[in-house]
Amino acid sequence: MSKARHRPHLLVPDCGSGKNPLPLDSAAVHHLEQVLRIDSTDVSYTDGIGLFGTGVYRDGLVERGEEARVARPAGLAAAVAPPHTKARVRFVVEKLAELGVRRLLWLRTARTEGRPPRPDKARSWAVGALEQSRGAWLMEVDNGPISVDEVAEFGTPVFAVAGGSDPARIILPSDPVLCVGPEGGFAAGEVPDSAQRVDLGPTVLRVETAAVAAVALLSARAR
Repeated sequence: MSKARHRPHLLVPDCGSGKNPLPLDSAAVHHLEQVLRIDSTDVSYTDGIGLFGTGVYRDGLVERGEEARVARPAGLAAAVAPPHTKARVRFVVEKLAELGVRRLLWLRTARTEGRPPRPDKARSWAVGALEQSRGAWLMEVDNGPISVDEVAEFGTPVFAVAGGSDPARIILPSDPVLCVGPEGGFAAGEVPDSAQRVDLGPTVLRVETAAVAAVALLSARAR
């Protein structure tokens, strides 16, 4: 039995223009033709804000085919203290985007060690994750960082801290923002006494591990 050919999935922001065929930018063309060695192929595409279509790529253009609108999943927002290295920050962006997080905020705490990435870098990583996961909605990545007190402007904070609720039993608010602090944890007094909390287990996790684990555990409960 022959192996099915991979169908690339592309972010094409011009989808809403009504153009047909759709032009691709030089980076997308380079990836298809120089990296994947594809001259012509069936593709799927999205504008990143809910449109999902299938078509045919050739010569730098996508001939539009069937299209549909995909409702935005409820999903989680996440506020994460950036890890210390670029590679680990990139991991956070890519994996949360693949898991369907709708918005990523960068959290400034007393013990935060890293810095938010450049906006263009964060967007390129989120786009790559969208294309990998074949989604229809591009995760928003804020420039940040924001303080713990500012998280409430974006939704109801839920803090990943020791001694919190069992993830399997927690009842999430309608607009949850999962807050993941640095490896040193939140400082005394940073997490409001009245805030909802979720426990990720007995071990001390790296920031990116905690973010992925928490999103994976809570995503089904946020729908």
